[in-house]
Parts: sequence; structure tokens; C-alpha cells
Amino acid sequence: MSAAGGFPSWVLLERYLFHRDDKDSFPDESSAPIRASATTTWGADFRIAFSVVEPPRISRLYAHLPPPGFPHPDKELPLYMLATHRHLALLKVSSSEIGVQNLFIFRADEKNPSSSLLKLLPACTEPEIDYSRGDDRLRLRRQPSNATPRRPRLMSYSLGLWCGGEDKPEELVVAELTVFVLDDYTNAFADICLLRSTFTGDQLGGKWGTMRVPILSTDNDDLWKLSRWQTGAIIPFQRWLCWIDYQKGILFCDVSSKVPTISFLWFPLDTSSYPLTTTTCNIFYGGVSVVDHGRLLKFVNVARNDGLVYEALKPGTGFTITCHTLVVLGGDGSMGWKEDYTITSDELRGQLTLDGGIPMFPRVDMYRPHVVHFHYIEFGCGRALEKMWVLSVDMSTKTVESFYLYMDVNVYRKMDDKARLQINDDADFMRSTCLHRTPSPFIPCEFPRFISRKRKDME
Repeated sequence: MSAAGGFPSWVLLERYLFHRDDKDSFPDESSAPIRASATTTWGADFRIAFSVVEPPRISRLYAHLPPPGFPHPDKELPLYMLATHRHLALLKVSSSEIGVQNLFIFRADEKNPSSSLLKLLPACTEPEIDYSRGDDRLRLRRQPSNATPRRPRLMSYSLGLWCGGEDKPEELVVAELTVFVLDDYTNAFADICLLRSTFTGDQLGGKWGTMRVPILSTDNDDLWKLSRWQTGAIIPFQRWLCWIDYQKGILFCDVSSKVPTISFLWFPLDTSSYPLTTTTCNIFYGGVSVVDHGRLLKFVNVARNDGLVYEALKPGTGFTITCHTLVVLGGDGSMGWKEDYTITSDELRGQLTLDGGIPMFPRVDMYRPHVVHFHYIEFGCGRALEKMWVLSVDMSTKTVESFYLYMDVNVYRKMDDKARLQINDDADFMRSTCLHRTPSPFIPCEFPRFISRKRKDME
């Protein structure tokens, strides 16, 4: 499904950065047409470019980050895509000086994609939260004016991005959320650090603020489990930013309101015992996707029968893939899950290789909600990643729609240094996997559909 101007309506973006210190190796406009450039607060110039292809092919983000203003990618990723929503994206850029970071908003330019906007967000000067009191009062730990911060105030893994709809496309919210449960498990709160801003032409303002918001619809048993919350993903959905713990559920934060409200919904999993077993759900095998122009929320889970986490599937075992849709249950706005599809590995046998391989990181197709895209990982010795495929399954017909090899680690490792230099993309991929040890899920992005399109094409 292609948008006007030759761009896809949406893309699956590789999480890893494809780094180009040599400006001559930076892709040209024909191969990476969506481009932007900016300058950091420490005076370092950089530029980025997106190569975009129709899913299930994978799109990539390239960056030219010349030294000495940025860390070497073997030590730290100098630029990282944190989140996207509609025509916007949130990026973190790191300095070669430890702890110095900038946050930038990328905005796709409708008329000139090769000169899209990268705008620096205001710095967060909010003090850290003091959790030592154990009550429901928000207490800020203020440092002396001459103190040097030990780390950035904002934690990247908990930052989300939300922007307004068709009526307010220039409004945006960037927010960090931390779950806090009282020691006696009588109440739960979300501590939120939030920037609400609006584009005025190319200018972006706003000021960070901190608040504590009660989490609604919880009982004492829920509170005990929420105290062990671990954010695995943050996605925007309608008026909410959703913080996700794949072993528990979703926190829905209504960021469209000046005073956010937060509610909690469990995933449709077997929660009769806690901690949850590895066969229920975790960050490798669960995926929440927004589809149908932002109207629907889907949850896909791959349950392994062997109880293992990140390694080859045991011989003689299999897996089950389930897909659920979020539904409103009544007039009070309460939510629940409706099961759409279930597929077992036996039903896919013969359509793809099942010798130890396992589908991971599910992403529902943005415009075909019955199709799910996966990493399909084949392991070598121990937990070593050997091959990675991109698998697309039509859940409605229980058939493999496509299955292609994305990365063969063995081929790369057997090459000499000269041959490796000729496949820069794979070299960047290998560098990133060495830093993070496990693959990362692809990022669904729809900003290409906002480029060179007419208003009528948006729906």
C-alpha cells in the first residue's frame, strides 16, 4: 500500500543505527530520500537519512556523526530512535562526554522530504524524585546549584511520544513515567515528567513539569504486582500514551488532558501464579501494535511450549501464536480483550523451517490487521544468533505470506576484513548486536505517508 509521492504508507524501521563517519559513504538522496540535519548543544553538526521500503522489507536509519563530537559506536550508540507517532519521531543524540545528551524531534516535511526538520527539545531541568518517604506526596530531591548531574534526568527506556490528531497536528507530548507503589500496597501512583509543546512554524517551545497521578482500577493483588513493573515498550494510541510491561499489561495515560488520568489493563494471559512463567509472555515474544489508522490496538503473543526464553526451540516442542484486539466493554469506558486468531507451530509446519527456529518480536501490519510480521531467529551454539529471517503470517488463513533471510551472521564472520568493509550495513548491524546482545524489535512508522500527500490521502 503506497502513499502519494512514491513513499510507502508505513514502514518497519530497523532499530539499529547505520553509522557513516565518512561523508562519502553516506547514502545519496535517491537511496535515502527523507533527510534532515541539526546541531547539538555542544556544537556538533550531524545529519540523518531514512531509506524507506514497503513492508515486510525493512527500512533503515543512517546517520553522519563526525568525530570528535560523538561517542564511537563500538562503545555507545551516538544516536537512537526512541519513538514515533504519525509525522513525528523522537531521537536521542549522545555526546562523547559521558552523560551529555540531547533530545530531538524529527518532523517529516510534506513538500520537501530531503529537508525535513530536526528540532532540539528544551532541556529537562526538573529535579529527581525522592522515593525514600514511602507516602503519596511527591518530593523532589534538589541539588545545589553548583552540583554536576551524574546522569541525565530522563530515562530513555521510559520516554514516549504523542502528537495531536488531524485537528491539532502541531501539538505534541513527550513524557517519562515511573510506577510507584506504597510499601503497604494500598495505593499506586505514576510519577510523570512531561513536556507539552506546539510547533509554531519551525519553532518548538514548552517547559517540562513533574506530577504524581494515581493509577485507577487496581486492587491489592494488582498493586503488589505493579510494584515490580518493568517498562518494555511505549506506544501512542488515540488519546493515550501506553506504557507496556509484557509480563503484566498496559498503563493507559490520557495525555490529551492537561491533568492526565491513568488506568491499568492486564494482558489476556494466565496470571494464576506469579512470577509469570516464561511460557506466558515477555519482551521477546509479546507485541502491541496500533493499526487501522490508529483506531485499533492489537496484542500478539508467542507462547513457547519448552519454557525457554532466548535460545533455540527444544526438539519435539513448538509454540502457539495468539492475537487479541482491545475492545470497550460498556458505557463506563472499561476495556477488555477479544481473541481474534490462534495458530500453532504444527499448523505452520511444512511452510517454514522449524529446526530450532522461533518467531519473535511480533508486529501487526498497520493496514492489514490479519497479517503479523516477526523476526524469525535461528540459533547456533548456545544462544548465539546465527540467522535472522523476516516472517509474515496471515493469521486468518494460517499461512506463511513471506519468509526471507535478513541477516546471516555466519557469512559475515567468515569474511576477511576487506570483504566486511564492502557490506557496511551488515557491519553496523553486527556492531549493534554486540552492544545489545539480543536483537531489538522493528519500529512501525507512518511518517512516510505524510510526505507529498494530499489531505484526502490521510484517511
